[in-house]
Amino acid sequence: MATSTRRRRRHTAKEWLYKDFESVLELPERLAKYLRLLLHISTQEWDFTLDKLRQNAAYREWAEPKGPGRGMRRFAAPCDELKAVQRKILDRFLSTIPVHFSRHGNQRGCSVKTNAQHHAGNKRVFSIDIVNAFPSVYRSRIRANLRKPFKFALKQFSGQIFEAEEIKQILESLVDLVCLHDRLPQGPPTSPRLLDIVCSKMDQDLWKILSENSTPLQEYRITIWCDDLTISFNEEIPEELQKKILATMKKNGFSPHTRKDKTKYFTPKTGTVPVVTGIVLAPDGRITLAPSKQNQFRARINRLLIAIKTEPTKKAYGEIAGIIGYLRHVYSGTLPSKVRAIVEKAETELKTIKFNELAEELGKKSRTRKKTIAVPETPATEEKPRRRSRKKKDDTQDSIPF
Repeated sequence: MATSTRRRRRHTAKEWLYKDFESVLELPERLAKYLRLLLHISTQEWDFTLDKLRQNAAYREWAEPKGPGRGMRRFAAPCDELKAVQRKILDRFLSTIPVHFSRHGNQRGCSVKTNAQHHAGNKRVFSIDIVNAFPSVYRSRIRANLRKPFKFALKQFSGQIFEAEEIKQILESLVDLVCLHDRLPQGPPTSPRLLDIVCSKMDQDLWKILSENSTPLQEYRITIWCDDLTISFNEEIPEELQKKILATMKKNGFSPHTRKDKTKYFTPKTGTVPVVTGIVLAPDGRITLAPSKQNQFRARINRLLIAIKTEPTKKAYGEIAGIIGYLRHVYSGTLPSKVRAIVEKAETELKTIKFNELAEELGKKSRTRKKTIAVPETPATEEKPRRRSRKKKDDTQDSIPF
């Protein structure tokens, strides 16, 4: 009896081939015209952007370590031409798509302060962070979430009938301009808004769970800052509800962190003070910064003030102004004693620098103005004798003697 020999197949890992910018480069000019009109993109800007895409110079990619033993965080910064187009996509199209009201990040009128103030007064806080939130959003999810609002946006071209295949081509081209390697990159100006749009279904599910477990006298509060979720309650948050929240996030395609420093439950029993997006919630309802954070800001401002004495740079001045602006924003009234003196010193320094720059700029303008005003040259002519001005004679000289 012949024995059949089985051949073992070797499973070799196939290399994943990305087709970046394929749709937008093959988009017909007749359809590209409508996309430019919708986004207010000029033909020159469009052509320059396509040239960068053909040259594989659209993004500059790099990675930075998250910390010891925590892996790498990858970034992708778009070139100037593509970044300008992405800003117009954000302003003209993505900003018109509504997101869940619990989102405080990347929203006008919202900040880390409003995100933390929403939980002031509650004693229990459940904080969750999403693992690799941006790269976990695939191109297919972006396309699915943009399909319906994009079809509605095309209705502005009244009288123009688009076939289903044409709508698909334009939409794929739009997705090409905001994706990299079939994922949502971390770096472009459109990525935070797209993450908020994609998370709308998860936000609705979480709100439904919390509203069902709330009572008429006490309601759960939820705020979301990009990939940081914060849920607070005045009483104990049951462990079953915590597991249900984490399961809902996994069901919607996101992985919550399992590390203790990323997924925390603050309660008076543990003796830890709740921290929401870097802001401490005091037991009396006030919001403040941790003493260690205040020390970091004070030391950083002091180092920058010493550095600008030897080598003044705009980057250093901008960093000082940013730290002061953040502190003034968090503490709308009087600053804490740890940072008050150094902030006042830095503000005086910035005012002096601003006054000197203004005076120098005015001086340059006056010098250039003198150069531009040309004095007309008079032709060389022979000097004529000046006429003597006739003076009135005295009455004594004009009088006739008798």
